[in-house]
Amino acid sequence: MFKKNHWAAGLLLGIAPLLPQAAVYAAEDDACSLRMMAVHGGVSYSHELAVVPGERASYAGPAKKRGRGPQREIIFNALLNEAGKQGFRLDYQVEVADEKGPRPPFQVQGKVPLRPGRQALAASAGGWKYYLKLEGEACEEEFDDPKPGTLTALLKCGRHRYPVSFSYLTNEQYSAVLYSEDGDKVTRFTIGLLPGGGAFDGTFPLQYAVQLKDGGETIADNTGGVLLSPGGGAAKASAGRGCSFTVKAGR
Repeated sequence: MFKKNHWAAGLLLGIAPLLPQAAVYAAEDDACSLRMMAVHGGVSYSHELAVVPGERASYAGPAKKRGRGPQREIIFNALLNEAGKQGFRLDYQVEVADEKGPRPPFQVQGKVPLRPGRQALAASAGGWKYYLKLEGEACEEEFDDPKPGTLTALLKCGRHRYPVSFSYLTNEQYSAVLYSEDGDKVTRFTIGLLPGGGAFDGTFPLQYAVQLKDGGETIADNTGGVLLSPGGGAAKASAGRGCSFTVKAGR
């Protein structure tokens, strides 16, 4: 039922560039305001970007910081799709950089439905949460309420525990990468999810790729597929010796 795809291997190498990283500035008259905010503990890192439906926009530079924590820079790429009956859909990619080294502690990318004026929790991974909010007269229209589902996954390997969630749309790719450092040892967690189209009973196939490296040791490394039902139970899979991987779909 599930075929092995090359996308999974690519995701385990890191997040591929989704959009150009050069800064793109939108014309103010046609632009909406897109606010992104990455939160870790009591510290938030945010930036507002002018976006035009149907066009790409990006930013690379210092983030606006609130709370006690290190100053960080961000790379934020976005493509706001033209509005449909349920609002806008946004392709996003964000990287929150570590001020002391080349390894960004948090990277995430995906696609999320947005309704102007409402903040959406697009993704969370480890201790990070990523929010998006669209505002501005250029985007003020009457829409039906978008009702995205939520994919929730958990990798457990001994003392390591990595919860992840995405607000998702079917037939779109979602991925996250987390780095942490303890002295000279680097731990890297990578996950990729690809939910397929739903059947008449609501079930849908999900392809996944998950990997955990602790120093020079690969603790978890697995790709595969499961069937999920929105609001149903969690699917379980092996991810390596002493590791478990579970994923479920919420309504």
